[in-house]
Amino acid sequence: MTEGSMRRRSRPRSAPATLPDDDDILREILLRLPPLPSSLPRASLVSKRWLRLISDPGFLRRFRAFHCRQPPPLLGIFQSDFFCPFFTPTLDPPDRIPTARLYLPLPRDERWNFRDLRRVAFPPGFGTESNDIVRSAAVLCGDGHARRHHSRPFKLILLRTDDVLLDPNARAFAFFYDSETGVWGGLISASIKAPIHTLRPNILVGDSVFWLLHGYGKNGILEFDLGRQSLAEISTPVGDDASQLQILRMENNGLGIATLSDLSMQVWEREISSVNVATWILQKTIQLDKLLLLRSPEERARAVILGYDEDGHAMFICTTIGVFMIKLKSMEFRNLFETNVITAYHPYTSFYTTVISYIGKGVGIGDAEAKTLNHS
Repeated sequence: MTEGSMRRRSRPRSAPATLPDDDDILREILLRLPPLPSSLPRASLVSKRWLRLISDPGFLRRFRAFHCRQPPPLLGIFQSDFFCPFFTPTLDPPDRIPTARLYLPLPRDERWNFRDLRRVAFPPGFGTESNDIVRSAAVLCGDGHARRHHSRPFKLILLRTDDVLLDPNARAFAFFYDSETGVWGGLISASIKAPIHTLRPNILVGDSVFWLLHGYGKNGILEFDLGRQSLAEISTPVGDDASQLQILRMENNGLGIATLSDLSMQVWEREISSVNVATWILQKTIQLDKLLLLRSPEERARAVILGYDEDGHAMFICTTIGVFMIKLKSMEFRNLFETNVITAYHPYTSFYTTVISYIGKGVGIGDAEAKTLNHS
């Protein structure tokens, strides 16, 4: 060993970097932890100091605000079993939420619904007709804080429809409630040619809420414009013979729709011209057998749309070899699990979300699904 190498080896090693002593700097570092279920709990185990900073309500508010501009992580999906909802986690450990954590068992003779946290009386005169049945509804919050603090304003839309099969002039009727005024607006209606697809949740796009109309060989999309307080049916880009459709929220916050025929899925986007003319533009065609590497005839035998994550812009597709989650932007996909049950899937992305349900003579708001009102 040469003298030079001995001198190099004998040099003292530099001291390891130390964590900042300033609480403000440490808060800024902790603020940038990923918004995953395990991030803050694991960080709080480092020391009592970290626990004190992380458990501070002011820090938690900043943490939510810091990450609110990005899509929340998809924690899992609820399968739409009317008697007992079944939760399936989608994240990997240590962020994976155990299925038992969100299991809601009920007696055999009871049906499930989410607990009411706030109740609103039905619109005046509602319930006087035999067809006064809520077909669908949506709750919209003014900001993320409204999901937790129920004194914040919210908007509520209730929908009922005529029986399209029996009434050739069937209409949909919307009731709009604003918590800031505490009153229901006037009745809003529009002609429809198909019933609301109850297994396809509504989608918030810009300042409008959209429902898929599907059934009896006819298709359409029902739009409730929050700014104009109007209701209208718009056409789809495919014929009425299309059997599988899913409304989408596109990347530029525009309205889209996916159509699935056999193993070919088309993604369309609705564009509005400068003279207010709407046109559907085909954005991409996805051959699911090639994307998902479905090789044998048995593997290519079936593909069914189960649901859609509007925040993550991802589709849930059931095949004979499993349920796939496909991100429509990157075309990345995951085989989540195998199942023989074809049902509706509802994404679960946050613990600070709200859903409406109606019980007795009022409408309640509980924990399940949320639509955040965006102002463009």
